[in-house]
Amino acid sequence: MIRIVTICSLVSLLMLVLYLPAAKPAGVFISQVRIEHALLSEFWGQDHAMAMLAKMLDLQPDSTPSPPLIPIAQGPAGKNAKVLPEVAAVGNRLLNNEYFRSLNALLIQATYRAAVVLYLLPGLLPFLVAAVVDGVVRRSVKGKDFSGHNPEVFAACVSGAIVACCCLVIACVLPIQLPVALMPALLFCCGALANIGLANYHKRL
Repeated sequence: MIRIVTICSLVSLLMLVLYLPAAKPAGVFISQVRIEHALLSEFWGQDHAMAMLAKMLDLQPDSTPSPPLIPIAQGPAGKNAKVLPEVAAVGNRLLNNEYFRSLNALLIQATYRAAVVLYLLPGLLPFLVAAVVDGVVRRSVKGKDFSGHNPEVFAACVSGAIVACCCLVIACVLPIQLPVALMPALLFCCGALANIGLANYHKRL
């Protein structure tokens, strides 16, 4: 069950990420970032919103790497001198089309939402740690008082945690307006499922 849920979630996520740039232009993703920054400024305050934006900029690479199929170095005179410009032209036409521009804009939106999650994570970390520790302690208590563990509950909780993590990633790439509390709610859901799942985990010896 867990393997099936994992495979289906990953395949669905991959198909969605590859489909969205073909269905939406780059301007949609950039506009969504502007809208969400305004909403976060109103909800969390201007200082926190600017800190989230700074976190997104920190996640960006300092310099854009050269595409691997476009040679930059100039070769010696001869056949290479004629082939390299043609390959570079083909690579430029490939990477400068509308699909790749939309894909780059989607990456910017996903980076911004991931930066929001990373900025909020320190405040949620005590709850997540407490949920994991409580689940481990409850599992140990169940093992000593012979109350038993429930493999079905464990499998359901692991599957639910995988779906919640997948929904968190999907929420980062969807070019639609999301509730401001959705990201923290998904993290809380992962912590609660981890607590119940660990409490019912039974390792066979």
